[in-house]
Amino acid sequence: MAERDGLAVETVPTLGRLARWLLLRPISLHHHLKANGIDPEAAGWRLWREGGPGRVYLLRMLLLLTIGMPGLVGGVGLLLALVGVDIDIGEMALGVAWGVAGGVAGGVAWGVAGGVAGGVAIIISYLRLPLYLFEWPWQLLSFGLQRHGGAVTLGWSPVLHHELSYLPLPALTAHILDTATRDPELARRALDACAVAPGQRRAGRRALVELRVRELNALLEARAFDDLAELRGDWLPDSDSADATLAALRETARQLRAAALTRLHGQRAQRLAAAEGQLRAVANGLLDQSGLESGPYRALVERWIAFVKHWHAETEAEGAHELPNPFRAGQPLDPQFGQELFRGRDILVSHLEAILGDASSAASIALIGPRRCGKTSLLKMLPIKLPDITTVFFDLQDHPVETPGALVAALVKTAREQARRDQRLMLPELPAGAPLEALREWLDRLEHLQGEARVLICLDEFERLETLFPNDQHALRQFMGLVRATIQHRRRVRILVSGAAPFDELGELWDDHFINLREIAIGHLAHDDVIELLTRPTADFPPEVMPAAVAEAVWCRTLGQPYLVQLYGQLILMRLNRLERRRAEVADCAAVEPEVLGQGAAYFRYIVGKANIPAAGLEYLVALAAGEAPDPGLLDRRLRRRLRRRCLITDDGGLGIPVLAAYLRRED
Repeated sequence: MAERDGLAVETVPTLGRLARWLLLRPISLHHHLKANGIDPEAAGWRLWREGGPGRVYLLRMLLLLTIGMPGLVGGVGLLLALVGVDIDIGEMALGVAWGVAGGVAGGVAWGVAGGVAGGVAIIISYLRLPLYLFEWPWQLLSFGLQRHGGAVTLGWSPVLHHELSYLPLPALTAHILDTATRDPELARRALDACAVAPGQRRAGRRALVELRVRELNALLEARAFDDLAELRGDWLPDSDSADATLAALRETARQLRAAALTRLHGQRAQRLAAAEGQLRAVANGLLDQSGLESGPYRALVERWIAFVKHWHAETEAEGAHELPNPFRAGQPLDPQFGQELFRGRDILVSHLEAILGDASSAASIALIGPRRCGKTSLLKMLPIKLPDITTVFFDLQDHPVETPGALVAALVKTAREQARRDQRLMLPELPAGAPLEALREWLDRLEHLQGEARVLICLDEFERLETLFPNDQHALRQFMGLVRATIQHRRRVRILVSGAAPFDELGELWDDHFINLREIAIGHLAHDDVIELLTRPTADFPPEVMPAAVAEAVWCRTLGQPYLVQLYGQLILMRLNRLERRRAEVADCAAVEPEVLGQGAAYFRYIVGKANIPAAGLEYLVALAAGEAPDPGLLDRRLRRRLRRRCLITDDGGLGIPVLAAYLRRED
């Protein structure tokens, strides 16, 4: 007969096996009976009337209660008396009689689980305590054999065979930890068993905490920050079930990952200082805790603090003689590190605040602008600009999902994580069911959250939505209809979509479904904002480093394109540090331009190849790059508007990004 999880796969266990499971594995027995269509909680008369396996189960339980268990208890009692244990035979007999009588009556009236099985439980309770006399030395023996003999013996541990052991087994935590490196699957089975057995839960928790602490330290030493940021590991929980300490360490790991990715000492030092601050906050929070996890967690956090402090000191030493380089080319600005660099958007932010801050309005927004113009940075700043709204930022480009179901699951997971992190707000879980129906119900639950909570869902790079429904236009229309219904009818849930292409360029489907969105355009920075940003990016930036003439030269090459302004500023400061100079010159702008073209190649390639520019438009840009003066009046009106929307040409028909000419000439 086949075995599954240690239980024979048969509808009703044989009498002997039923007795053994009742004694040692009653929880698994319960699940086994349920899986085979037998309700162990049903009344005895109902099981008898239904016949079949249920009647067989009832009869075997009655046999165990009336014959098997009294005989077993009597035999054990006699054996204990023969070895000199003082046994009150009269009291034991009275208990057995009471269990039999009560069990039969209750089983008929209220249910087998509450009656017959209850009577059996009363009787076999006499047997559980004596079992510990055998389990205690057996556990010690099996652990000793593994520790000193080398063979893995955790499979012999009573915890894997007795689900209701109420007294703790010795050395069980050490046994699991010793096994985890050699047979992780067996250790995982033991941890699951500990979670069931009342007397072993503490040992299991201690082992699991220690395994997690070891793994977190190992990943830190290996600088596996990607795994730490997602809590990926053999023993780590998923993000939704992580406790407060692990969730905080995950956020710290994201700071460390960012620190590892930057080549700029100043920005790395900023990230490491922030990480250390987060860790000290966690350490302070653990001081008031006295739970089982608090001690190992305190040691873990102290080790992380020491790691970060050492790395921070190394970074400070390496960059001690360098100019600070606060510019962040290619990285969206965020409230923690980029707030000072967030310039020139005051009017736009005020407009957004007026629309989204009005609780009585149901208005939603489309933020439209060319690539690398600061849309994502603006969205990331919204939580501090709109503190009364729970802002959920979901970038379709950063979530490479391929199906509607994966999209919905990722969206809800991200929303719940961000709301819990930023607002201490627990959003509802995704209901079961088809993806789009589940999303509809989830949005309805958001609409009816307790209190005055409002939620803003920001979908960045919304044009990618269509790629998630490549062969299912019906599902795409369903999703778009759900977005439209949210825009029109929900007041406490708002939608903000951002992308590069206006809806009238995307086709009828988009224009129809997003007809009630308020479109807001975002483009290049103004001249004065660029000069101020370059000459004084932060309050403590030395004012003599970047003269106004250098900032003017950068403006002339970028006309305020935000990504390129940041890139020029970053590369000029890197050049000064490399040459050990303290003041930039106009010639430095031209000197770093080859690096601008190289590092910005992906951006320039997008403009030329993927920005949905017709051939006539590209020909016009190439002519401008070659120094010609083509008549802008010859451009089709719609084409001219498309180029203007993307900030590729100015109002008078000139190049909207002058340095693009150098890229086009190089490629040509």
